[in-house]
Amino acid sequence: MKNQVTRVRGMRDILPDEQKYWSNIMRVTDHRLKSFGFQKINTPIIEAKELFIRGAGEKSDIVQKELFGVIRTGTRNKSEEEQKEIESVLRPEGTASIVRSYIENGMKTWPQPVKLYSFMELFRYDRPQKGRYRQHTQLDVEVLGDEAPLTDAMTLLALWQILQDLNFDNNAVIELNSIGDRACRSNIEKSLNDFYKPIVGHLCEACQERYKTNPLRLLDCKEKECIQYREQAPHIVDSLCPDCRSHFMLVLEYLDEAGVPYDLNPFLVRGLDYYTRTTFEIRDKSDKERQSSLAGGGRYDNLIESLGGEPAPAFGFGMGIDRIVQKMIDQEMEVKDEQGTEILIIQLGDRAKKKAIPLLVSLGKKGLAASMALGKESLKSQLRSANKMGAKLALIVGEREALDGTVMIRNMLDSTQETVDFEDVETAIEKKLEELAQD
Repeated sequence: MKNQVTRVRGMRDILPDEQKYWSNIMRVTDHRLKSFGFQKINTPIIEAKELFIRGAGEKSDIVQKELFGVIRTGTRNKSEEEQKEIESVLRPEGTASIVRSYIENGMKTWPQPVKLYSFMELFRYDRPQKGRYRQHTQLDVEVLGDEAPLTDAMTLLALWQILQDLNFDNNAVIELNSIGDRACRSNIEKSLNDFYKPIVGHLCEACQERYKTNPLRLLDCKEKECIQYREQAPHIVDSLCPDCRSHFMLVLEYLDEAGVPYDLNPFLVRGLDYYTRTTFEIRDKSDKERQSSLAGGGRYDNLIESLGGEPAPAFGFGMGIDRIVQKMIDQEMEVKDEQGTEILIIQLGDRAKKKAIPLLVSLGKKGLAASMALGKESLKSQLRSANKMGAKLALIVGEREALDGTVMIRNMLDSTQETVDFEDVETAIEKKLEELAQD
């Protein structure tokens, strides 16, 4: 099409046919997390760049490669406050935003732990591909202010039950590891440095830099030449201090008691610098190359302090909604759409339209899900619209009915119909809907 404006690369439209998957995921998630005592929160899409430098780490891929900056145009002599706004970015991950809100809104004074969740639009400059977009939606779940291993296990249980509710548990696997804390991180890094020192020149360019700045990230590389060396690398758990080892063992024991299946992955680390102790990812069993995860997270006991808050432990995870939806579509999962229009008013002729409008208003005031067929003139085409919309009843008002003061009520499930007076139509509709609900 000539001079057509198209969507920006890496972005996408979520069309009506997909919406039932999104609605189902959000409905299931809301129910499950609220039953576990989580409360919903929304944070801004635009945040200070410094939040993610201090959170994810200045050398992390998010900060180095994936941020979308926010530029305010149309100003020449910028104030100091406007200069700060230039350093704003589109939110690339959710945990730092919720931690910032926890600190800024004084949630430390609330009963601890504070359990929060949010559906977030995130933005990362990444190579677009199926299931990976530069704007994507993530379920973000955080427990702030508790260091107990039971918190790790119960948050994982909540996530696993969400996957069960969505019929994903048979196709998914939880991979677990512990990456220690400040007390044992130096021992972990030393063992990795000693192992990689003779072969660092054979690693990819990014890993040669990681060797200097964050050796744990060497285990997270997806490049083939680095993966083959990783398989021989020392296991992190062998260098854990007694406290971290005890914490991890309790997490595993609690998961065993809850019947949550998991695999131990001694090379699992997360791509953000703030993680400590328990880390995990959930992947689809068909993803043999481990190129993408459905969910991931872990403990981050130092992040709140590093962002200016009083020291407090925390645990959380993110689940990629776009990937879940794509898996549901690929696997042809049956998902029922939410009931929209229950009653469609079909009108034939101008006189009928004028009669139908106040009827629609009256039904709406009673809280009934009613609508009018638009853009179609024939009875056949309007009945086809009623079927497509999933309406249970069609109210037919033609020229004769408009003159007689009557309405024909058609049961769309069995095609039976009856004619009632206008003043009796609401009572007749309620009776028929009750009958249909009992069937």
